[in-house]
Amino acid sequence: MSMNSMNCSVELFASYDTIYPADTVEWCPIPEYNNILVCGTYKLNEADKSKTGTINLFSLDNQNKIKLIQSIPENAVLDLKWNPFIVSGQILLAAALSGNHISIYRLDEKDDDLSLNLFTSFDVPKTNGESHMSLSIAWSSLYENGSQSIAFSDSCGYVTLINLNDQLIRSFKAHNFESWIVTYNYCEPNILYTGGDDCKFKCYDQRLQFDKPIFENKEHEQGVTTCSSNKIRENIIVTGSYDEIIRLWDIRNMKHSYNNVKVDGGVWRLKWEPNKEEYLLSASMFNAAHIIDTTLDVPNICQSFGEKSNRLYYGADWCYRNNTLLEHDTKSKNKKIISTCSFYDHRLDLFFVNMKL
Repeated sequence: MSMNSMNCSVELFASYDTIYPADTVEWCPIPEYNNILVCGTYKLNEADKSKTGTINLFSLDNQNKIKLIQSIPENAVLDLKWNPFIVSGQILLAAALSGNHISIYRLDEKDDDLSLNLFTSFDVPKTNGESHMSLSIAWSSLYENGSQSIAFSDSCGYVTLINLNDQLIRSFKAHNFESWIVTYNYCEPNILYTGGDDCKFKCYDQRLQFDKPIFENKEHEQGVTTCSSNKIRENIIVTGSYDEIIRLWDIRNMKHSYNNVKVDGGVWRLKWEPNKEEYLLSASMFNAAHIIDTTLDVPNICQSFGEKSNRLYYGADWCYRNNTLLEHDTKSKNKKIISTCSFYDHRLDLFFVNMKL
């Protein structure tokens, strides 16, 4: 435990059995629905190698009780991402799925009852007749004209961009082997970052037609699995990898990362704490979860938590809700809620985090 761990304590307060193995969890960023989260699952049928899953919609009440609202049978769910913007009055959730397509769901409310309903779906382009499986998905920020695009990466190394009218913008080969992750620069939606099983971390500019990357880095020693742009420190991005190292980058100098921290177990997802974007939450696969302080000269693991035996952590996220509003909790204005999900034991866990923010 690091010296800074006294500034961060974690307490498990709720668990849920997702039945199928859980691999992605996302809290809704829309203020009115900050108590809503989704958890995606992925089950492989060993007999016929078919892949199935569910999209599970949960709510968290003011007593911190978790409730399953809806479970949607789907193909295996590889990634889920809420649109951070309300578009034409719609709150939308994008799903990267095993069945060679992505689906966009709409969050509807009727008589105080919430449900996810299919808004549109899009087939993943084939290459030489070969079907691809989408692996990650990302929403752009709004362009100057108010439009928005969605990017998804796939199992054949491609990255594809579409818009909400189901129109293909571009599909291009970004990596050899799997493209594990795609994400946009939050402050410049024309800029796209990708990471692949070829150990490469790349950046593309939509205005240059994606013909070649603006930069390409191979500092990670194994596949690059996750990447996230910082909304507040607009020059900062973070990557994670099977090599167990989280790397911080300044886009003004991409020859080398400017900082890194080893978390062990491989890194699958990294999420910035939504308010100040100084702390990182890591789903560290075989080594549970970590909270990392990036404000110091050297990134500091201020808390490691979660059971490790027979667990594989693929998902982690911060709740956007301001927890000073919790009815029964006036002790700490710095209490946050985070969630993790683990694969082998099909479990969704929710934690309180007391931290110096």
